[in-house]
Amino acid sequence: MRSDATRCLPSSPVPPLATAAELFAALDEADIRYGIVQDPGSLPQALAGRDDIDMLLDKQDYSTFCTIMARFHGLRSVSLSCYDNVCDGREDWFVPDFSRSAYLHIDLHVGIRVGWEFRKRYLAFDYAAIKQWDRLSIGAVTVPVASLEDEIRLSIGRFAFRLWGWPWTRWLALPGDWEDHLAQLPFQSGERVIKYDNGRNGSLGCRIRRSENGIEVCRADLARLRRSIRHRCGFSRRTGLADAAVHVARKASYLSLRILGRLWPGGVPARRRAATGGLVVALVAPDGLGKSTQTDLLTRVFGWKLGCAQLYVGTGEGDGWKFRKGLQNLLAPRRHQFKAMIQRDHKEPRGGMMGKVLTAGLAFWAVMIAIERYGVVKRAHRWATRGLIVVCDRWPQTLRKGYLDGPMIPSNLPAVPGLAALARFEEKLYHKMDECKPDLTLHLVSDFSVSQSRKPGEISKEGFEARMSLMAELRALDKDIRAIDASANTEAINRVLFKEVWLSL
Repeated sequence: MRSDATRCLPSSPVPPLATAAELFAALDEADIRYGIVQDPGSLPQALAGRDDIDMLLDKQDYSTFCTIMARFHGLRSVSLSCYDNVCDGREDWFVPDFSRSAYLHIDLHVGIRVGWEFRKRYLAFDYAAIKQWDRLSIGAVTVPVASLEDEIRLSIGRFAFRLWGWPWTRWLALPGDWEDHLAQLPFQSGERVIKYDNGRNGSLGCRIRRSENGIEVCRADLARLRRSIRHRCGFSRRTGLADAAVHVARKASYLSLRILGRLWPGGVPARRRAATGGLVVALVAPDGLGKSTQTDLLTRVFGWKLGCAQLYVGTGEGDGWKFRKGLQNLLAPRRHQFKAMIQRDHKEPRGGMMGKVLTAGLAFWAVMIAIERYGVVKRAHRWATRGLIVVCDRWPQTLRKGYLDGPMIPSNLPAVPGLAALARFEEKLYHKMDECKPDLTLHLVSDFSVSQSRKPGEISKEGFEARMSLMAELRALDKDIRAIDASANTEAINRVLFKEVWLSL
C-alpha cells in the first residue's frame, strides 16, 4: 500500500542528477512496483551521484525494469562470489548523467536477503512485505520510500544474523553503523515491540529500546527471529554452522584479494566490474590539450564504484621504470647539447667518436623506452580482461618516427656496429604494440593557441602542427578513432569524453 502523503527533506547543497528525475518518472509511468529502502537522510547524496540508492523491486516487474534501464543506458556490474555484496536477487546498476559526468548507483534488491555478512541467503522481505510506502520529494525527484516503521523492521532483520551475545545476556547493544542508522529513526524512548509475520503462527515480536548504552535489542527475540526466517526459507537450525564456515572462507578470500590487490595493482578483478567486460581507452593529443587532466578526471569518475585504472605510456612526468626515470633526470640538463653533437657529427664525412657513442646511447635509450611501452600496453589489455576500465595517457604509433610516442631511432644511422639490429628490434616491438590496439581511441584536437595558453613554451608551433597532421593521418587509416574538440573548458571536454567511454562499455 502506498500513502499519498509526501515528505520533504531539507534541500541538499548538491542538487539531484537530472537523470534521477527522468528515471524515476519513467518507472512510475510504467507502473513498476518499487521503493527505496534506506535512511532518507542519505538519499539526497545518493540522488546526486555520491552514495548508493537501495531499491526494492517486485520480482514480476524485473524485465520491465531492465527495459527502462536500457533506455537510459544503464549498466549492470558483476562481482566475484567471495565479495560481501554478492547474493541472489541483488544487483548493482549504474545510470549515467551525461550533463554532469556522473552516474547513479542503484543497489537493486529483488527481495531482501539476510544472513552473515558474506553469506546472505535467507529471503526475509519482498516488496509485498512492506506495509506502507510514502512519497519523498527531493528537489525535482519524487520517489516511494518505506515508512519509518518498515524501515526499523528491515534494519532489525538485516542485523539479526550478525549480532550475537552470551546466553545470560538479555539485551544486546547495536554497534557502529547499525546504531547510527536506527538512531536517526524517530521512535520513542523506552521499550518498543516490532512485529514480524510468522506465517501460520501469527506474528513475532522483537523488543528494542533506547538506553544509556545506546539502542539495544532483546537477544532472545533476535534468536526467535533468526529461527523463523530460516524455517520460512526451508532451512533448519543446523545450517548456522554451514553459514559460519562459508562466511569465514569467503571473508578470508576477500581479505587475501585485498592484500594481493595492494601488492599487485590490477592483478585481481575489481569489486564491481561492468557486465560487458573491461575497456582500454587511449587519450592522444599534443602537449597542452589536457591529456593528463582528462585522464585523471575520467579515472576518478569511473573509479567511484567501477573498477578503473590509469596508465601512462609516455616518457615525460608520468610513471615509468625507476632506473629509466633516474637516468632521464640525470641526463635531462644536457639533452640539447647531446642532440646538437649528434647532428653535427652526422654532417661530417666520417663522424667523430663522441657522436658515434652518443648515437649508440640514443639507440639503447630508444629500445629501453620501447620495452617499457610494450610492457605498459600488454598490462593495459591484461587489466581490461579482468574487467577494469583502463584509461591510458598516450598510445604508441608506428606511422612516423619521433612523434606521438612512435619509434625513436632515426633512419640515417652512422656506421656503428649493432645499431641496425637495435633499430630492427625497436621496430618489431612497435609493430607488436600496434597489434594491441585500444578498444577506444580519442584524439583531443584544437589550435596551437589553446596549447600555448595552457602550457606556454611547452611545444613549438612546428612540432604542434606536425603532431596534429600525424593524428589526422591516423584517423584516416582508422575510422574508429574519434576526434574531440579540446578548445572548450575542462568540464565540457570531460562531459564529452565521459559519454564516449560510457557508450563504449
